[in-house]
Amino acid sequence: MRIPRKRTAVAVVAVGAVIAVGVGLSAWSVTGSGNGAAKATTASAITLADATGFTSADLYPGATGNLKLRATNPNAFPVRITAVSGNGTVTSDKGAACDASTGVSVTNQTGLTLDLAAGATATLTVPNTVSMSNASDNSCQGAVFTVPVSLTAVSNA
Repeated sequence: MRIPRKRTAVAVVAVGAVIAVGVGLSAWSVTGSGNGAAKATTASAITLADATGFTSADLYPGATGNLKLRATNPNAFPVRITAVSGNGTVTSDKGAACDASTGVSVTNQTGLTLDLAAGATATLTVPNTVSMSNASDNSCQGAVFTVPVSLTAVSNA
């Protein structure tokens, strides 16, 4: 009895496949345990630049206007400014007469949602924050006021 070569070849391939599967299934599995590592970045303070070029003339005696902030977020993550507070004496570009009695005050703001992207600089508006009293000197007409502030912000990733 003679076995055709084709059948022999098929039989050899089938046996080889069974052996290969057996070897693959009998491989040992291993596990490992230990510690990995990660490190948190250190947050940097938001910086404020001169925002006078972005202001609008919405103050007059008895009025409340917007505060403009030119803010830079140097962090690698976005932040949300949640509070703005007055932090010093308001001055003007009109000099001593206006500075002595600007009549301009800041109302601290909380619960804000002013978002600033990672690495971004943006002009932000804090509405209804700066007020001018009726005591403001006449020389304050057309003045641009510098309003020192402190910010509170949180990561917003």
